[in-house]
Amino acid sequence: MNETMLTIEDAARRLPDVVDHVVASGESAVLLRSGTPVARIVRVPDETKRTENLIAFLRKWRVEHPEPDEQFARAIEESRNSMSPPHDPWE
Repeated sequence: MNETMLTIEDAARRLPDVVDHVVASGESAVLLRSGTPVARIVRVPDETKRTENLIAFLRKWRVEHPEPDEQFARAIEESRNSMSPPHDPWE
């Protein structure tokens, strides 16, 4: 994966352009302080597409495995229970 390297100061001056580049290219941007990498800006995955893929997989699974599967049902329930909304770091 290619990465753009830029100083924190340069990223601050050009933040809208940096974000546009990351979104359009999928390439991450590594922020440097005194030449040392300290942070990375990455594109957020498209959650809608991931959800659609999961739904399609589960529908296919149900067609191929019509009998009840208690272990699979428990795994789904555990997954649902473990999900929480993303944490807002600015709060």
